[in-house]
Amino acid sequence: MNRTFQKYAKPNQMIISQWKKNLLLFFILLFILILMGSCTPRPSSKLLSDNRSPEAPVKYTQKTFSDALNRQYTQEYDPRRIVSLVPAVTEILFAIGAGDRVVGVTQQCDYPDEAKTRVSVGAFSDASVSMDRIRSLTPDLVILSADMHSGIISLLDSLDIPSFAVEPRNLSQVYDVISLIGDITGYRSGAEAEVAEMKRQIFGVEKQIQGHEPRLVFWIISDDPLSSAGGETLVSEAIRLSGGKNIFDDLKEQWPLVSPEQVVSRKPDIIIQGNNTGSGSRGNNSFREIRTVVVSTDMFRRYGPSLADDVELLAKILHSSD
Repeated sequence: MNRTFQKYAKPNQMIISQWKKNLLLFFILLFILILMGSCTPRPSSKLLSDNRSPEAPVKYTQKTFSDALNRQYTQEYDPRRIVSLVPAVTEILFAIGAGDRVVGVTQQCDYPDEAKTRVSVGAFSDASVSMDRIRSLTPDLVILSADMHSGIISLLDSLDIPSFAVEPRNLSQVYDVISLIGDITGYRSGAEAEVAEMKRQIFGVEKQIQGHEPRLVFWIISDDPLSSAGGETLVSEAIRLSGGKNIFDDLKEQWPLVSPEQVVSRKPDIIIQGNNTGSGSRGNNSFREIRTVVVSTDMFRRYGPSLADDVELLAKILHSSD
């Protein structure tokens, strides 16, 4: 190698070596920057959702219903806490699937058994209902009887507790009330299923008794004073559906007072009395020759789905000898 080449070879090698070092340093720095970027914490999805504005609630179509007292009840959401003051309504609520919404009942609300686990707010009459207990339950809605509880509606209004009155007088209205409660609670499909089953049962009874002579029935509501059911009552219609005829179906009064002489003159084939109506026919010598059957006092008084069972049972009682 000549001297000239040796003179310039060393500086050139130094330049190349420095260039390699710089390139290596560049890649090292680039790697560090990339690594730092990948390690920078990203905002978590939880953090993002926490910082977002809450989603708009599902839009609910406002509903307005008319009750048995022609009052307008408007709700902006399905009631979640319901107090039922009517045994039949309690039965309906549990039957359609809304039993978990029931927070308060009366002492007479004993069906189904689960109803007995709810807080009692008193007895059935409006004078026996405890407003303090109702208020403590913070209900969204109180469902009550138009006949029995009209005296406490103003008290509920003063506490800003919504109430809804029901009072069906016949089977068609019973179906309407069940459907209405289904609409109010958001359990329409459950209500429709119960109504359909009731209609199926009662239609079966009507087919079974077709061609049978109607039995004349004296229905004892109370024995002191002696009272019965008039023609424009659910009891009278249920007797007819069971293959009977209410001997006082010509009376317009719902629960007329009657005399033993009136009863005997109408020649009933059978006397039906509740197990809580006192001595009933047994305490009256005028009725000794008339067949008497004791049934549950609740028969036909509760207009829930079990009403169809009552019609089936009475049909068997009336036509057991046919």
